[in-house]
Amino acid sequence: MNTKAFTLVETMLCVLILSFVLLGVYGTLATGNALYTKDSTLLDMQQQTRNAMDRIVREVRQASSQTVTSISASSYKIVFSIPTATGVQYYLSGTNLIRQAPSGSTTTVASNIALLKFTLNGTLLQIQIQASKTIYNNTISFPLTEQVRLRNE
Repeated sequence: MNTKAFTLVETMLCVLILSFVLLGVYGTLATGNALYTKDSTLLDMQQQTRNAMDRIVREVRQASSQTVTSISASSYKIVFSIPTATGVQYYLSGTNLIRQAPSGSTTTVASNIALLKFTLNGTLLQIQIQASKTIYNNTISFPLTEQVRLRNE
């Protein structure tokens, strides 16, 4: 009887080679997924931080140094008045950047904020925002600093 079949050694060798190929493919996919997640998280943080900074700068430019009624001792909160509203506040609550309007309504402007700092020097206001998030045991952060010249009144 002449039958053709694979031996046990040949079969085991094929399984071993296939295992190495599949491990390589899995490693490549896992690395690609981790990079994609990290990059998309960084992009989201950058967009949120820039949008928050633009919103703050747009409103603060309408204020004058006399209408900035307070910057907290720890510099994480600012209260100012603009021609259309008085008592506008921006502050950090946990990791959320909050805008509080004079009517008492609050809006979350950005999340994952690790640092919010305001420094007033005459008519020059410096705003620092840093977003931070931990992904796969790596902390990703995005700092942003802007200087705004307040109106002269």
